[in-house]
Formats: sequence, C-alpha cells, structure tokens
Amino acid sequence: ELWEAMMAAGLTRTDAVAALGGGVVGDLAGFAAATILRGVDFVQIPTTLLAQVDSSVGGKVAVDLQAGKNLAGAFHQPRLVVIDPDVLQSLPDRAFSDGMAEVIKYGCIRNGRFFALLEALGSRAAVMEHIEDVLICCCDIKRQVVENDERDKGERMILNFGHTLGHSLEKAYHFQGPSHGEAVGVGMVRIVRASEAAGFTARGTADEIVSVLQAYGLPVSDPISDQILAAGAVNDKKSLNGKLNLVLLKEIGRCAVVPISQ
Repeated sequence: ELWEAMMAAGLTRTDAVAALGGGVVGDLAGFAAATILRGVDFVQIPTTLLAQVDSSVGGKVAVDLQAGKNLAGAFHQPRLVVIDPDVLQSLPDRAFSDGMAEVIKYGCIRNGRFFALLEALGSRAAVMEHIEDVLICCCDIKRQVVENDERDKGERMILNFGHTLGHSLEKAYHFQGPSHGEAVGVGMVRIVRASEAAGFTARGTADEIVSVLQAYGLPVSDPISDQILAAGAVNDKKSLNGKLNLVLLKEIGRCAVVPISQ
C-alpha cells in the first residue's frame, strides 16, 4: 500500500521520504525508500526515545515476518537524522521505559561509566535533565560500531545484546505481548544469568542490570520458558554458517560475540 501510494503521489528518484515517528514508522518508511524506484533518499525524524538512540541511526530498515523479527529489510542509510529531545516530554511512561532498555544496553556493551550514570540518575525526570548527553553518548557508540561494520557481519552484532532472546520473546507472543524494549530487557537478564552460570560473565552482573532496569520501570522476567525462547532463536539474523552468534558480557562495559552450535 505504501509503495503504491508513493507512486500515486508521483515520487521520483530525485525526491526523498521523511519518516516522522517511532521505530516502526522509521523502519517502514526506510524500507520503502530503499526499494521504491530501486532506492530514493530518506530522512529520519525520530519521536520516541528508542528510535532516537537506536533505530533511526545506522541504516537498518526492516519489517517483521511471521518467521521472526526484522527478517525482510535492507541496509539504507538516511541522508539526515533530526533528533529533538523536547518531543520526548509527551511520551507515555511505558514508551519512555521502552527506550531506556536500549539506552541501558549501550552502557552494558561499551561504556561502564555511562551505565554507572544511569544507575545514579535512576528516574525518567533525572534522565531528562541530562537527555542531550544521554542521546549523544548512545548515538556516538552506535556510530563508531556501524562505521566499523555497516553490514552486521562482525562488531555490529554487539548492538544486539539481549535481542536474540528478546526478539524470540516478542515472537512467542506473536508481537502482541511485551514491547521491544521490555523484551530486550528480559533478554539481557536471561542471557547474562546463563553466561554467569557458565563462568563467562563476572558474578553479580545480572543483578546490577536487574536493578537499573527496574529503576526505569522495565520487567526483568517472563513466564515463557528458556526452551521456547531458544527454539524461537533459530531464524535469528545473527546466525552464520550453522552457528548462532550470542552477544555475552564479560562485565559491565565489555562484551564479546560468541558463536555456539544451534
């Protein structure tokens, strides 16, 4: 419908698509822009915290299939990303918390001092007092990673910490249950508890993550079993050569991509 509407509007290869909204709007508009007329420019104007710190930056645009999350898509970099922190004031609390899961993820994988700042702030109001610094830190981490590995075959996989099980959790509820950020939060806790038990991650790391997630109103558990989540991870995009690449923490601020047999 969107492609047909673009053609009906007379879109040409010298035009551009503007995506004004959250992550779903940005992904859908970006995927349409990547494919209509074999690709036209697009601009991201993200209006949710999750979109501002994550989905609007990096050029991944995709839609969900019944088989799993974000399986039909493209790499199509926006010409411009316009982020206005003031629009976050109107977000419902659940939507703000949803974005905080991705914010916390950045501290977990790359910046222990940033994670400590989030622990110290501990509330939406406190984060909003430092929102420009928070946004810049998250976007800069993503920029560095994407510049090194735009096509997601190596370092960029670390941005999916908590996402393998999180996407599987979303799929288990047919995308009608936990929000993306809520699912990622649960995914982070589960994978860290498992890697702690295996001796890969420093003891107490999971409890630290649980504490900061709860401070920002995010769930840290779900009744869906580990077996169901593991089965749902089979179609994960991080699977290469018959192995599933898991993002595991060594400690807060340090992570590694570890291939395991499926």
